Amino acid sequence: MRTNGSGTLDCDIKLCNSLCCRNCAVLTADELTELVADVRKEYALELDPGKYFREAKGEHGIYYAVKMIRGQCIFLNKEKRCRIYRCRPALCELYPVVDVDSVDERCPVVHKLPQEKIAFLKRKYADEVDERIQKEQKFMFV
Repeated sequence: MRTNGSGTLDCDIKLCNSLCCRNCAVLTADELTELVADVRKEYALELDPGKYFREAKGEHGIYYAVKMIRGQCIFLNKEKRCRIYRCRPALCELYPVVDVDSVDERCPVVHKLPQEKIAFLKRKYADEVDERIQKEQKFMFV
């Protein structure tokens, strides 16, 4: 586990078999548009929203959830590496923080992280994840 330049983690996927990529990242329409543009620019890859995302309805709006294939993110390659890593959604980047008040206890490094690091990631979550998504309790796929 290393911290990269943005303060997020670069983990050794051999420890967890890309556990973070088993969570379904949810984006707003604006975040989806930004992600598509960033991936086009960074990777020269055209993301068709209908192929890579599902509509998800919440109490506070309509969102776009990354599609999962056999319980894993559609963006994982055969080596279990993210094909859009440098552009990945904030919810992916902030893992193991999954909410302003919680972390994914299944993550093998979560108990090795200093409390200051976890607090930093929780603050980033509060600042960077759209407040409507933060308020949602559950999503229904449309």
